Amino acid sequence: MTPALATLARSDRAALEEHDFHWRAAVRDRLVSMELRRTEWIGDCGSFRTRDLGDLLITDWECPPVEGVRGNSLARRDDDAVLVITASAGEQLIEIAGQTVVLRPGAVVITTTRATGTFVIPDHLTKRTIRVPMTALASFDTGSRVPDCLVLDTTENPLAKILQDFLSGVDSHYGRMSPVETETARNALLTVIAGMIQASRLPDLGGGELLPLLRRQLETWIRNHLSDGAIRVQELAAAHNVAPRTVHRAFEATGDTVGAVVRKYRLAAARDDLVHSNLSIAAIAHRWGFCDASHLGREFRRHLSLSPGDYREAHGTPRSSEVGIAI
Repeated sequence: MTPALATLARSDRAALEEHDFHWRAAVRDRLVSMELRRTEWIGDCGSFRTRDLGDLLITDWECPPVEGVRGNSLARRDDDAVLVITASAGEQLIEIAGQTVVLRPGAVVITTTRATGTFVIPDHLTKRTIRVPMTALASFDTGSRVPDCLVLDTTENPLAKILQDFLSGVDSHYGRMSPVETETARNALLTVIAGMIQASRLPDLGGGELLPLLRRQLETWIRNHLSDGAIRVQELAAAHNVAPRTVHRAFEATGDTVGAVVRKYRLAAARDDLVHSNLSIAAIAHRWGFCDASHLGREFRRHLSLSPGDYREAHGTPRSSEVGIAI
């Protein structure tokens, strides 16, 4: 407890600590796990407001002066996701992937939950974050590696400016959107984010392009065979005339495994069926290679924090809501 906090009346101190607890929990649940250290306690504790589009977690933050550290142990706690961060007031200094970047109004920072580093908010900051599960990007060709840190300028990058304008539109219409409109807005936002990532990829002019090219071919094969049953490394290798070890290397280059990538695509396909179809959860599980509805339920809750039934109730279109079994 800092001296400034200790000088407050007991009731004020308790309220401040409770407010701070909820703010930290929101950072963990809607952004990433990290160690946070407040640099001062007198004044604003920070606040947040949520406006989600399906599984895309959009959060507006009012941040007090704070410092954060995210090491490997904390990074391993979080599911794979892309983080998109913008600011409308103030600055945040971020050290990540061997570089230091400044988040300020007009900048868009894209990173992932795999990245480690530190950050400092020296004064009050108003920012917005979008947490995008990797499963949501499964249908987009974002390449075999999402950059650990990508910084775009809205005055120079058309897609970054489109992102900013699109989010302003979401602000204006969020409370009036139907489930179909919300899903459409989700997919449009995903398209813009995936486009920013795709446009940032630099071609590898050396000999290192072989594995990324193979990785894209392997992922295409996986998407096309999701409903055929179990996907085995030996089948992938035989279909592409390479050794099984080469298949593993293509995924290990980005810290992935074949199993994790297959699971990502299966969950993405199951989510789409939950939102757009009236198939039972058991039928969806069978269709996309899960052992049964309970298996799909466990994986779905682990990655999206809701059961399939609850997700369908919250985000399904009218057609998908006609039939459903909660798991």
